[in-house]
Amino acid sequence: MHYSRLFMCLVILVTSSQVIANKHNPFKKEIVVTAGHDIAWQFGEHTATRSVQGVDGTWYHLFYDGLRLRLRLTGSAEDSQYAARQFEDFAVYDVKIDGKRLNAFQWCLSNQDGHHRFLQQGLSVKKAICQNKGEQGAFVMRLTKDILAALNSGHVIEYELKPVRAKVRVKFSIDDFNTVISELSRQNAARRAAGSPEPVPLAVAPAAVAAAPASAPAPEKKPETRPKCKLDPPKGFPEINSIEYECDNLVNMINAQAAIDLKVEQIYQRRNKSAVETQEERKRLESARNRKQAEAARRAKEALKKEQEALAASAEVQEELSTDIAKKMISVCGKKWAAGEHRCYCEKYIEFAPAKIKANPECK
Repeated sequence: MHYSRLFMCLVILVTSSQVIANKHNPFKKEIVVTAGHDIAWQFGEHTATRSVQGVDGTWYHLFYDGLRLRLRLTGSAEDSQYAARQFEDFAVYDVKIDGKRLNAFQWCLSNQDGHHRFLQQGLSVKKAICQNKGEQGAFVMRLTKDILAALNSGHVIEYELKPVRAKVRVKFSIDDFNTVISELSRQNAARRAAGSPEPVPLAVAPAAVAAAPASAPAPEKKPETRPKCKLDPPKGFPEINSIEYECDNLVNMINAQAAIDLKVEQIYQRRNKSAVETQEERKRLESARNRKQAEAARRAKEALKKEQEALAASAEVQEELSTDIAKKMISVCGKKWAAGEHRCYCEKYIEFAPAKIKANPECK
């Protein structure tokens, strides 16, 4: 009985350890982020955004403007390109509404250059229906009838992503999407009303109007003038002009948005390239300056070494010359000293004189 209880305790302990290990293993963990009804839609000028923050501090923004559906990851609550997180291997595995994969997303997978397992950053999709912009922290889908119908009838849209090591599932409630459609429709109607031309008042006819000849052609009908709407580029792109289109022409509106998006992407890439080139040029100049400084230091060191060697050689020569002169002078003075004489030019060498020869204080 004692052994049975001990065995059961060991089984429970091992099982609990495995459960705890799996629970806290960061490599197996999947992040789930949910934005429900408690998070309101934020409306801009013909746009709607629902945002939620994940446990890792990342913000997820679902953006809709009647032309596209965009998911963007940022480091702050601001849904902007400047706040966007930047990735190198951003992957999009699935987009579902109410648990069912969107047909448009499946089409994107099947029409991606390279492979069809997931949407990979850097690979293009035919017609750009799906755009993986991981370097801008965004995934964009252009609206199709399939997507629009699913949004109108669905309850939850779910994205399965892998921005870094862990997979992320982001879920947004969309069963109140009718409020988005209503608000954008209201804005669109107001825009049309603002863009409609004022009716031109009819001039008062004269009292007598001459009848037109029977053969005169009927007056030409002027083409009906349709109200125009204007699509502006996003802030921070002053070099892009606004595009006008007929307010009630959805195709023209989509084409205008696509043209602006293309220009924004081209300018963004050009700015990034320019920034990289500027950084590389700065590094190149810094490297060249360091090389020049190192070369100058090397030359100065070699010049100093040669100067020291020259000074040492000169001192050695001077020492040798002094020694030879001293030997000769001692020899000359020795003859005077042997004769019992002392000369002032021998005073410098008096230490070599015989004891009987004394120094002369008067010699300077």
